Amino acid sequence: MKPHFLQSRAWEEFQRAEGFEIFREKGKNYEFMAILKPTSLGNYLFLPYGPTLKDKSALKSAISAIKKLAGEKKCIFARIEPTIPFSAAELKKFGAKKSHHIDPEHTWALDLAQTEEEIAQSIGKNKMRAWKNREVKGISVRTSKNPEDMKIFFKFYESVAEKDNFQTNEREYLENQLKFDFATLYIADFKDPEDENAKKIPIGATIMYAGKDACYYAYAGADYDYRKKEAGAILLTQMIFDAKAAGKKIFDFWGITASEDPKDPWAGFTKFKKSFGGYQIDYAGTYDLPIDRKKYTLYSLLRPINKLRRKITRH
Repeated sequence: MKPHFLQSRAWEEFQRAEGFEIFREKGKNYEFMAILKPTSLGNYLFLPYGPTLKDKSALKSAISAIKKLAGEKKCIFARIEPTIPFSAAELKKFGAKKSHHIDPEHTWALDLAQTEEEIAQSIGKNKMRAWKNREVKGISVRTSKNPEDMKIFFKFYESVAEKDNFQTNEREYLENQLKFDFATLYIADFKDPEDENAKKIPIGATIMYAGKDACYYAYAGADYDYRKKEAGAILLTQMIFDAKAAGKKIFDFWGITASEDPKDPWAGFTKFKKSFGGYQIDYAGTYDLPIDRKKYTLYSLLRPINKLRRKITRH
């Protein structure tokens, strides 16, 4: 069994620092880390990319343990995201109800066991050319663990969120991640090579997570006015080679759509991620295990209203 990074001890420590109560349990063929989350109606357990299962046959005992823990903690429900791709029908047998996605159901990954030359070939000529010629074009890449530098990233992050209509995480939440070993901020700076008096300015930034065997492309943002400088591709290429140099086995691009519809909201960045080569990984998706059915029904009715309220407040 290989737990996802969101089931790791590193992520557990971060969640504890954020003030959440954590529970960890291990059985013969399963294990999980659960986070106690609050709602206005009561608490629920959240297992990000969990439980971790040896195989499909372990689901029954894992769900039994999850429900038992949720009941003991008087939770309304438990939210699970098995990394084995179960169908909705298979999970329905255990009383699981399909929920809105928290973590992506599909992701894209690159095998870092390949040679650097093979990785370069999979990334493609144009992106490799941009990365190799970055300094000639006036672009430099740096890394930071300073939470103060998160303001650079957040400026781009909010711009992308506004353009693509998604809700951002709080800046403080991302700043706090840099206090832990797993998170690193990458920044692309540009200085016009033809202007001696030009100042160096940030034009893109990304956040990478480092797990035991894999690195993850967690967040990204770039200045639209400098899009032709290809800061996003340069940063991602740098992260991939850094992950390779660190001895990681996989680079996980963290989230794509499986839809072939060009109008899908995730179509653009899915195409971008796939252009680096690699393969698709499928998970089960996000499901709820109702414990207190009356409160869960009420929670389900109120959730769209609360979501709309948060969206209006954000704007």
